[in-house]
Amino acid sequence: MNNVPLHLTRLLACLALLSAGCKKDSAPVPSPEAASTNVAPPPVLTASPAPRPSHIILVSFDGARPDIVQQARMPTLLAMAREGATTWNAQSIVPPLTLPAHTSMLTGLAPEEHGVYWNYWMPAFGTLRAQTIFMLAKSNGLSSAVFSGKDKLAYLFPTGSVDIVSFPNTDPQDFSGTNVFSARSVAAQAVKYFEQRKPHLTFVHFPDADMAGHYYGWPSPEQFTALAECDAALALLRTGIEKSGTTNSVFLLTADHGGAGLAHGVDRPPDMTIPWIAWGAGVKRGHALTSPVTLPDTAATIAWLWGFPMPTNTIGKPVREAFK
Repeated sequence: MNNVPLHLTRLLACLALLSAGCKKDSAPVPSPEAASTNVAPPPVLTASPAPRPSHIILVSFDGARPDIVQQARMPTLLAMAREGATTWNAQSIVPPLTLPAHTSMLTGLAPEEHGVYWNYWMPAFGTLRAQTIFMLAKSNGLSSAVFSGKDKLAYLFPTGSVDIVSFPNTDPQDFSGTNVFSARSVAAQAVKYFEQRKPHLTFVHFPDADMAGHYYGWPSPEQFTALAECDAALALLRTGIEKSGTTNSVFLLTADHGGAGLAHGVDRPPDMTIPWIAWGAGVKRGHALTSPVTLPDTAATIAWLWGFPMPTNTIGKPVREAFK
């Protein structure tokens, strides 16, 4: 019978205890305090299509309910919907409000992760701490620009995260009739900057349909007029970008929420259902998307198109079906 010396027995026991301790510590349970800091988890690498687009233009039509859009005088948007990859049944997030929804659009995160539930400018809250697609682009050496019709969206763009942030015509004193719109002003500034700098990522926000909805209703004759203005602005934007000489661009057209009556913000189809359209280089032509699409998928799709990693806590998924 072989006897193991006592000192070796003790050594083996200590090693076993150390090994067990290491296994236990390798997967710590995150504390609520750690989760509240919005520190991004390790990224997940995703394969991207080839070739990658040289420019991506994301256009948000604030408050554009898809069934109303399809009845509106919007020849440019409707043509891009027919020519590209489209769903009229994409879903926003809860709550379907401008600031929380745009935060999810640009981060790929659920409100539970990015923490934005309010819908107005709160300077005491500072700026967003969660990683946006603009921060991701900048960290990968790409240029970006933002042109928005609502200055409360400034919360989403901390200093240094975007090369330029512009808010033309963001404070009309009276939205009466059809004489106060900002979509064309927003588009004109975006085109002027694009002609000069050609940013890789451009975000353009048209507020007109939402403003008309709150004053006159979803739908209303005034909102149809506002949507026509947004379409004219989209035509201006698309023509300007095409004339700049770029030939490998992708447009993503969507909305933050819909609405009913004079309001939105409730988990119901009129508020939650939004359009989602991909158009341009590498996009399937005339394709009706069959897979579910949500607003956070927008950021994930942009990241995927450029081969950027997204945080593991994102709920957004690339809309691969839209691309060849």
